[in-house]
Amino acid sequence: MKKYSCQWVLVLMATTLPAIAKDLSLEEVVVTAQKREQNAQTVPVTVDTFSSTDVENTGALILEDMQDYIPGFQVGEDIHGGGITQSQLIVRGVKGSNISTGGDPSVATFYDEVYLPKAATTVAFSDMQQIEVLKGPQGTLFGRNAAAGVVNMIPNAPNEETEAMLSARVGNYGLRRYEALGNFSVGGLAVRANALTNQRDAVIENFGPSPNDPREQDNQAARLAVRWDALNWLTLQVSYDYDKVDNGPKAVLGVLNERTNFPDPRDRKLNTDVIEGREQRDMDAWTGKALFDINEQWSGKFITSYRQFETFNLQDEDGTGDHEVYVDTNNIEDSDIFYNELQFNFTGEFLDLVLGMNYSAEDTYQKTDLRFSTAAAVSLASEQVGLPPTLINTLLGPSYEGTFGQESMINTGDFVNYGVYGDADFTINDRWNVIVGLRYSKDEKEFSWHAPQSDFVLAQLLGENLIFNTENNEPEYAEESWSKVTGRLVANYQFSDTAMTYLSYSTGYKSGGFDSLNPNTGKVPLDPEEVENIELGLKGDFFDSHLRTQLAFFYMEIEGRQESIESQEPGSGAAVPTVINTDEEYKGTEITIDWLISDELRAGLIYTYRKQDSQREAHFDSQAEFQEAEQVNTTAPQDYTITLDWSPVLSFGSILFHLDYVYKDNTDPENEDHQDRFFQVPGYGEDFAILNARILFVPANSKVEVALWGRNLLDDRGISQPGGLTGDLLGTYHVGVQDPTTYGVDLKYVY
Repeated sequence: MKKYSCQWVLVLMATTLPAIAKDLSLEEVVVTAQKREQNAQTVPVTVDTFSSTDVENTGALILEDMQDYIPGFQVGEDIHGGGITQSQLIVRGVKGSNISTGGDPSVATFYDEVYLPKAATTVAFSDMQQIEVLKGPQGTLFGRNAAAGVVNMIPNAPNEETEAMLSARVGNYGLRRYEALGNFSVGGLAVRANALTNQRDAVIENFGPSPNDPREQDNQAARLAVRWDALNWLTLQVSYDYDKVDNGPKAVLGVLNERTNFPDPRDRKLNTDVIEGREQRDMDAWTGKALFDINEQWSGKFITSYRQFETFNLQDEDGTGDHEVYVDTNNIEDSDIFYNELQFNFTGEFLDLVLGMNYSAEDTYQKTDLRFSTAAAVSLASEQVGLPPTLINTLLGPSYEGTFGQESMINTGDFVNYGVYGDADFTINDRWNVIVGLRYSKDEKEFSWHAPQSDFVLAQLLGENLIFNTENNEPEYAEESWSKVTGRLVANYQFSDTAMTYLSYSTGYKSGGFDSLNPNTGKVPLDPEEVENIELGLKGDFFDSHLRTQLAFFYMEIEGRQESIESQEPGSGAAVPTVINTDEEYKGTEITIDWLISDELRAGLIYTYRKQDSQREAHFDSQAEFQEAEQVNTTAPQDYTITLDWSPVLSFGSILFHLDYVYKDNTDPENEDHQDRFFQVPGYGEDFAILNARILFVPANSKVEVALWGRNLLDDRGISQPGGLTGDLLGTYHVGVQDPTTYGVDLKYVY
């Protein structure tokens, strides 16, 4: 009897509950790529978005986690992108120079409409509305350092709704991520608060004496925002955000030498003895906004913000647990920035206009430490003084065995940037629009270098440091200013209600600067980067909004790109990151496709192709050999990502199956840093193939969501190209390796 009763209950549920499936339709995406809210499909700029849904489906926490889902966007050239404090954002193959505070990135990053300095660009994705990536020069509207593109992170703003959310993400390797948010309004006052904490154990086994495990994570982030409708024409908003990072050091796995205990990096094992290795950052900021309406056509906005941060990033540089070749580096920063922008918008029948001005003042302090064992220093010094290491060891005597030496370069900087811009969008008729924009930018920089005399015995004997030196070990100072007028000219044609094409010419600019490790750039500063870009684009919804596509074909020229290389001056102890100027040409294609196959099934494709030609100035390479000016031609890896979402109709809730497959073409054996001996490293040159999945279930009439997820389900073990500061001299090459398979469960309660 009970059996039949249960069957009747199930039949009754099936007939009374509505059929439920996740909405997979191609919804309108609103972006602010032109400093105003617009449908992304009507903006004549190549802009890709990473939504809050994308954040959930991928488990993304920082910019590095979303790089496989945005064509032409990359975070660093290593597998793990340089970490939190030294992330190098790359758009269309254009990357900034090294960690120097005297230079600037080539990709500008904004959070809540405020510019972020280099070490502050990676912010935890807590309560994020979406992230926009704009391709090509965006100097007209975004100004400073938008030579190659812009990353624009947009957190959710306070609103009139009452809402709350609690979520937990737990998984193997001790992953524990918790997030909470609340939003409420009283009268004309709206308050929104959110907080996130994330911890994960190391995913690489460390058999060395270092107490801090590489690749472990510890992040906290919080934000409080208050919005007040003060008058019917004036809205005020103030927000405070806090971001703290205390991660383990970067995982560097030694290869190609007998000192490493684990010659196959694909085993994900290392033996590191790095002393106090950590990556830390404490950062907070206040931001104020005033939004006002002047009349029916004119409106405006004023933004002011103050952000401060301190960083500590001590990393292993030899990839072994052998004291004989011990080398580590530490990048310490203590900086702040004061940013302001005033903007006016005009909306008319035949003209949309954006006018504005911005001002920022940045104070920086950077200390770069290089620490080495006496044995490693002897090898470095033997090159410098021309004596064999055994003789130097004999001269020093046994009392210096097991000791360390350290050298430092200390930099300070005061930077001022201001600009004035205007952008006019003319409606010619129902089909044609023409956009004209101009900006004047000026940068003023004061910078200093100081390499104190090291108390290390070899430096004392030589009368100078082995690596870092300033004249007489005293501070050196420089100041310079640069200015530039940039702009854009765009013609776009709306050939249907849902599709358009555009042709654009735009210019970008990144100011000149100084190399923090090279005082000679005080006498001859780095040239500014000047960019010209021609682009043909197509975007639209086709076949009754079942197919959405964005295609871009671009040609970009950069004069004076500030490129970071490993360079060793003759007579110096080792190669160090050095910035030189190159002239470059880029040609490429980027494709984003979303296909709604049926109401229950949706697929996506992301594809990038790019070719690069570089004319590099004369320089010394990492082995102190002089290289004449040369032409370098490269083809970027042909990467693609395929996504699939399936939500079958159920009567007792909704379910969503999400898959994404990431393929990365490995071209390391073809690039200029390749050496034939690298083929001895297991896995070198092998392509990457990564499969990720997530299954989300939401019971009917429930406020609870449950999801199972897995990352790198094929357990791809791809590695990066061997490298390292002392690879050529001490033979301590090392690589990074892809994280192993991870899996877990997400729980979410929404009120």
